[in-house]
Amino acid sequence: MALPATHLRFAEAVARRYAIVDPGAYFSGTLYPDSRWVTGLKREQTHGDRFLEPGFVGDDFTLGWQVHLICDRLQLRLHRPLLGDLAALDPEARWIVSTASKVVQDMRDAALGRLADTLPRITHAAAPNGEDPAGVEAYLGYVRRAYGRHSTPGREDYVRLWKAVGLDRETIGRIAVQTDRILADPAWTDRIQAVFEQMVALSSAGDLR
Repeated sequence: MALPATHLRFAEAVARRYAIVDPGAYFSGTLYPDSRWVTGLKREQTHGDRFLEPGFVGDDFTLGWQVHLICDRLQLRLHRPLLGDLAALDPEARWIVSTASKVVQDMRDAALGRLADTLPRITHAAAPNGEDPAGVEAYLGYVRRAYGRHSTPGREDYVRLWKAVGLDRETIGRIAVQTDRILADPAWTDRIQAVFEQMVALSSAGDLR
């Protein structure tokens, strides 16, 4: 999954294509799928392919939800060639490397996105899967706090967010080490951070998978 700043920046970039009436519902919808980390839903309940079907979108919230999935899929496709031979890694190590690359992109997207405008709008704690709305609101609150402190989030902002959604200390430490490894290589960092523009271009072309 992409991280919150990338999701919000991507949703903002593609919003001009749609007649959005309720930006709060739209931006909340684009964060909603990852609230499963707090509410305990299975990934399929918020990230299944059925949510990419044109008939799924019925309002601004579900539009934001669909945009989330498009963002995730495009980022995964574009990051994969930049991360070396992931197949040689065990699943957990592969997830760590992939997550670290998303952190590196997210830092830039937080700096270049309009988070000061979008963060106050993510208050639409809908619970379309029957989960506890308080869990959805808790997740949105974690995002508002993590990204509301600085124009560019630092290590501690990510650590707070990861702790809030339940990642253990060892996993957080491994992500941080891998993130530092990428950031120590300017060329690698630049390639990852340049992915955003490619994501937007591919989504404009309708190339969503």
